[in-house]
Amino acid sequence: MHEKTIRVKLEISGQKSLIVAAALAVGLTAAGCKQQEKPAQAPAETPAQGAVPQTTMGGPMSEQQKLAMGGAIFRKQCASCHGNEGNGAGTRGGPSLQRADFKYGRTPEAIRESITKGRPGGMPAFTNLQEIEIETLVAYVMSLKK
Repeated sequence: MHEKTIRVKLEISGQKSLIVAAALAVGLTAAGCKQQEKPAQAPAETPAQGAVPQTTMGGPMSEQQKLAMGGAIFRKQCASCHGNEGNGAGTRGGPSLQRADFKYGRTPEAIRESITKGRPGGMPAFTNLQEIEIETLVAYVMSLKK
């Protein structure tokens, strides 16, 4: 009789433990889901072409800031073909960007198109750049004219 009483107590105790464990698991899962939920964000707006690039603080960039950012992007993405100074002295034989005119035009729109879509015969499309990077890179390339 004593053995049966112990077994019944263990079974009841085991069921309680199982219920407590299940409740804990459900509670933790629900809490985890709430922590992982992120508020819905509005899709990022793409600035209009020709819009003034904004700093991370929300104000417009100065010309000096645009050229500094564009120059840094240029040295990272473009210098291997066009040279560090845009003079065509890169190791991959890109044309000088210091000339008065370009084959496809030396306007901000034509430069933007060259950057984003590429050109036949060597200029790759840089589809990985964000809008602010394109805008500042265009401003930098425009500033290279000698």
